[in-house]
Amino acid sequence: MSKNKIYADIQMVETEKLRPNDYNPNIMTDEQFQSIVQDFEENGFVGQPIIVDKNNEIIDGEHRWRVARHLDLEKVPVIYFNPKDEDHKKMLTIGWNKKKGEMSPTKLAEIVTDLNQRYTLEELSGKLGFNANQLKDNLAMSQVTKEFIDKIKKDAEEQGKEIPAVLNFAVSKEQEKLINEALEISEGNSKGEKLYHICSAYIKNNLKNG
Repeated sequence: MSKNKIYADIQMVETEKLRPNDYNPNIMTDEQFQSIVQDFEENGFVGQPIIVDKNNEIIDGEHRWRVARHLDLEKVPVIYFNPKDEDHKKMLTIGWNKKKGEMSPTKLAEIVTDLNQRYTLEELSGKLGFNANQLKDNLAMSQVTKEFIDKIKKDAEEQGKEIPAVLNFAVSKEQEKLINEALEISEGNSKGEKLYHICSAYIKNNLKNG
């Protein structure tokens, strides 16, 4: 029989009884913190409960706890879990933060593009936890279609046939300077937008000369 357990006993505990640990490596910007505040104000505390040990020390959920205090919530949902020892507790804090997964940039770009039809970037910034420039970068990703990527790959393959040399991503100081200058003069406010315009110009130039 499996030894795995399901911890479903959520208790409402007084917010001020909980305390953070002194080793949590997870940091949060003011924008991210305010995004959680806005989420709590609009939707309530509907996310993952705060996980604590028998001494009410937080193992996972410190930022949710801090937002709850900021909003003067008297109680928060808590699950009690007792690690084997301090090392186990530290590993859980880091592991649970790290294992939350990553977002697909292309799928995220599709969703942001759709939402941007009905909400401004400023509104989405507060709701999604991204700043305006990050959202602009994300929107630029949505313009990079599969056809666009395939065209770049095809051009690279054609050039590779003509250049009998091993290429890598290392660039000289002069090349690095040239790239940065191109980014500086390119259209667009964010790096994502600038890169999109540079790649577009590159393909158009090749089509003219091809």
